[in-house]
Amino acid sequence: MSTIKKQNRRTFLKVAAGTVATGAVAPWVWTPRMSQAALDVPASRYNHVIIINLDGGARSVPMFNGDLAPRWNPMGIQAGAAGTEWGVGMVFDPTPIADTTATFGTAMPSLPMISNEICVLGTMDHTPGAAVSISDHAGARNIISSGIPGGGPGLMSLIYAHQKNYIEGTAGLVFPPAMIGTGDATTPFGTPMGSIVPVLVPSFSEFTDQAGDDAGGQAEWARTFEAGLDEATANIRSARDRQLIERMSNGKSNVEAFRQVFLDPALRVADEPTAGVDLTNADLTAIMGNSLLGRNLSLALRFLQHGSAAVLVGDNGWDTHSNEAGAYSMSANNLGRAFAGLNFALKRMNHPEGGTYWDRTMVMVTSEFGRDNLMSSGYNSGGGSDHQGGPGSRFQALPYMGGLVGQGGRFFGQTDFTTMEPLQSEPIYGTTSHLATALAFLDINTEDIWPGIEPITDIF
Repeated sequence: MSTIKKQNRRTFLKVAAGTVATGAVAPWVWTPRMSQAALDVPASRYNHVIIINLDGGARSVPMFNGDLAPRWNPMGIQAGAAGTEWGVGMVFDPTPIADTTATFGTAMPSLPMISNEICVLGTMDHTPGAAVSISDHAGARNIISSGIPGGGPGLMSLIYAHQKNYIEGTAGLVFPPAMIGTGDATTPFGTPMGSIVPVLVPSFSEFTDQAGDDAGGQAEWARTFEAGLDEATANIRSARDRQLIERMSNGKSNVEAFRQVFLDPALRVADEPTAGVDLTNADLTAIMGNSLLGRNLSLALRFLQHGSAAVLVGDNGWDTHSNEAGAYSMSANNLGRAFAGLNFALKRMNHPEGGTYWDRTMVMVTSEFGRDNLMSSGYNSGGGSDHQGGPGSRFQALPYMGGLVGQGGRFFGQTDFTTMEPLQSEPIYGTTSHLATALAFLDINTEDIWPGIEPITDIF
């Protein structure tokens, strides 16, 4: 039986926050300085963010800004759902997904069928206003993961260090932010903030292996003995040392508490088909598919059900310098299935604070950059695409989805059909603002993290 609880979290034991790996807990609460833009974000400590990171630099334009010349989108464009402003790429399969019919009595809508529930920003730029863009992998990975060109604590560590459920405590178990995937572009999101780090899981299958050794369990007498030693030591030390010891002890308690998460059969998404709350793992397989991305996102949904504020899932295979057409189509359709599946699943998962997870979750995408160095055919001489800082790689088209994303179907940041340069008077969005939007959505004050950087409110 799953240990995911369907009751309101306020009915459970309060557990202080700490990191699974190190036993550290998050820092002191500060007095926030909130901008008007941040106040316009529908923030809540009970919101969640799912981030899909496309490792290698994804060619986002043919997916989410498809109404451009063939040089930029050689795959073509198709009609989306009524009210869709952004160019839905032909690369997405428009066919309803029949896998859900047996269980739910209906085929799951494909991404083109739900395009009016997805908002797209077409001019996401790492360095707005700069003469040149960041076009090397290392520099781009620094900024997409930390918001800082030179790098810094990763987004998932920042969430763990600042989100209220982690720093103030909350009734019930709150699982840390988690990262699934170990791609070179994904791991920087977990760069520590001091000793604070998210949970890192290489893949859904590796998570199952980690749970196989009793998840690091400890005999009750041993845990009680160790807690007693911590308390005795704290009582004879200075106030400052006592505080540090108490934080370490809280972290140890959380390791034991989170052990139950690792042992939950619902998180064995490929091996326990009947386990799960609201949706069984068999349901999730029908919805998300059995690709690596689909399985990893199924695990991400389970982490959300255990109280994680944010989960980031990495997806490899987007660095397509040659022979792009076949590999790109497969990757794009996996991503399309992921968006369609998350749309379908989140609406059927009950949130402990009321409503569904759809009502409290924002789905977003990151990647190092887009692609350029293209001939008129839309490809380079090797049948692929590069990243040299031209408009195709500089201005990414990034989608957002969720019940609080109030501008579904809208497109902000239009680009010229021929040159792909931003049209006059169109907004250009910054990558750091993109990250700030995720934090603000989780009710985190971003001013002390990135002073002067405003979250993006257009999508709401």
